[in-house]
Amino acid sequence: MKQMTKELLHDLFDYRADGNLIRKKSTTGNGNYAGRVIGTNPKKDRANRYSTTKIQGQHWCVHKLIYLYHHGVVPNQLDHINRNTTDNRIENLRPVSASQNASNRTLFKTSTSGSKGVSWHKASNKWFVYVDVNKKRKNIGYFEDLELADLVATEARIKYHGAYANHF
Repeated sequence: MKQMTKELLHDLFDYRADGNLIRKKSTTGNGNYAGRVIGTNPKKDRANRYSTTKIQGQHWCVHKLIYLYHHGVVPNQLDHINRNTTDNRIENLRPVSASQNASNRTLFKTSTSGSKGVSWHKASNKWFVYVDVNKKRKNIGYFEDLELADLVATEARIKYHGAYANHF
């Protein structure tokens, strides 16, 4: 089995601006025909939220192959900037640390406030604002008004997470 390299990917696939890799060559007996888009549909494959494929017996996430196709390396973690895991355009992919990747997460479905980084603090009877920085929770403050708490949380995310801040 050959090691996956940028050169091998260029030999096997063409990249399209819509974020897809297209087979250049057909392989016999498995339905992998030239001109086909590679990867599973993550909307149909509920077990994985990323498009995946198998090349030379090895499973790959398509977004990692696309990054390798363009940059020649696969970072430990890649982030979909717009948080859409089906949008594998190269301009939507960036290498990140675990902390940066966590900063770009969406609001948890269990949120009681509807605002990221804001929760109700029963003891003080106020909204508690926090931001997670390098796996540690930073207490920003307590507020009576949810709208103000949300604004303060947004400013804290910008301050501590910069370009990786996600407010939704």
